[in-house]
Amino acid sequence: MVLQKCLPEAITKGKKTMNIITTDNHREQVECGQKIVKEHPDIYTERVIQGIDKIIKNYHLPAGISENDAFYISIYYYWRYGFVTKEVFAYDLLTKSQDLAASYISHMDRLNYTRHLNKSEDEHFLSNKYETYCLLRDFYGREIIYVPDLSGMDDFCQFVSAHHEFVIKPVGLASSIGVRKCDLQSFHNDPGEALTAILQESESIRSHYKWSSGKGVLVEEIIKQDDSLARLHPASVNNIRITTVKLGKDVHILYPVLRIGKGRRFICSCSTGSINTGINVKSGVTETDGFDMETHHYIRHPDLGYSIQGIQIPKWDELIELVGMLALRFENLNYIGWDVTLSDQGKWVVIEANENGAFDIMQLAYQKGIRDEFSDLIHWKPNQKYWWTGRYT
Repeated sequence: MVLQKCLPEAITKGKKTMNIITTDNHREQVECGQKIVKEHPDIYTERVIQGIDKIIKNYHLPAGISENDAFYISIYYYWRYGFVTKEVFAYDLLTKSQDLAASYISHMDRLNYTRHLNKSEDEHFLSNKYETYCLLRDFYGREIIYVPDLSGMDDFCQFVSAHHEFVIKPVGLASSIGVRKCDLQSFHNDPGEALTAILQESESIRSHYKWSSGKGVLVEEIIKQDDSLARLHPASVNNIRITTVKLGKDVHILYPVLRIGKGRRFICSCSTGSINTGINVKSGVTETDGFDMETHHYIRHPDLGYSIQGIQIPKWDELIELVGMLALRFENLNYIGWDVTLSDQGKWVVIEANENGAFDIMQLAYQKGIRDEFSDLIHWKPNQKYWWTGRYT
């Protein structure tokens, strides 16, 4: 690769300094990553290092790049652009120039955009998933309860008496972490045993994530899908991420994506290996091949054999109208990622809404960065050089 102009910068934290350069040279990227890790053992603890190493093992690396090199290169991309480890390899950044890398909106950089578009004091309407449900109950098409602890036993017992199978979502987590389908029968049909085990497991999962907040779980009725989506992968709730960008009274739809499950997985999300294919905004027909976060490319579904391109999403105009209407309900939240599916009653239902939905789904499906396009749409872009500017001074 051609070496680009190096731009030394400093991140200061206390008396320590990290030097960041802009370079296509992998050896220089490794050296930069090594320096950062060495100078910041408070950040790169053994647990963090092991977590990054575990992710890297899921990817096929370019020739000449060892897992050790990939570790330090991923550190470089995090501090230079804000890419988390999965993005570095899912976007195949090790084979791209720095100009192309900079065309993507990274996981961390998205926070600058969402802070600009959404008022932080109103984000609880969507970050608190039960609060969202209470606000938009009529559009969920199912029952959901919040169980903070064992004090919610009566509500839980009443719920499982009607729904022996249900979905558990730990409060305060994201990216489908800890989400699972449960069956009361596996707990000997004993609601007390079930809730005790569910809460203990959820707390154990939450303890691994310092950024988690809240306590307890959401208990949700399982969504029954319309056959048009269910047949794409019967084991999972196949769904659409449709992102709305509200500018004044105008609602723009940004790169909708169909997410399709594979294997026997029940959870269907980008973070759990779903197949992601872009949907044409006007026609509602999938227009890209499928891609997942493990860099697999799908022309046909690996289990069922149908073509990923050319899938017609039913009642597309109704969905566009629905999310446009829902977006206008939140005065101070202008960027929302909606997860929706079509129920067996033929109605679009909300799975959840995200106040800072990641851009990875869109950029993965369309195999391109959308930073400039998004900045042009909202007539704004971050003025700081790095996502961390002001946080480590």
